[in-house]
Amino acid sequence: METGWVVGLIIAGILLVIAASKSVTGPVRWIGFGIMQLVIGAILLFFANLVGELASFHIPINPVTALLAGFLRLPGLAALVVIKLWVM
Repeated sequence: METGWVVGLIIAGILLVIAASKSVTGPVRWIGFGIMQLVIGAILLFFANLVGELASFHIPINPVTALLAGFLRLPGLAALVVIKLWVM
């Protein structure tokens, strides 16, 4: 599936949720909270990868890992490191 279709479907879904809700501020607040957690997680992963370069260790930065690190903060980052070391 092309990227344009995926972005269009996500935007359509967000607009559908906003239209179906009684208030616009609730869904917009949750979407903003999720985006904020995504950015925080990406920043945490970036700094973890900077430190991990010393030991040739890398955790990929994608939406799933960024959300996990963003919502759970340092315990989530530690869980990602343990999973990476245990699985790989």
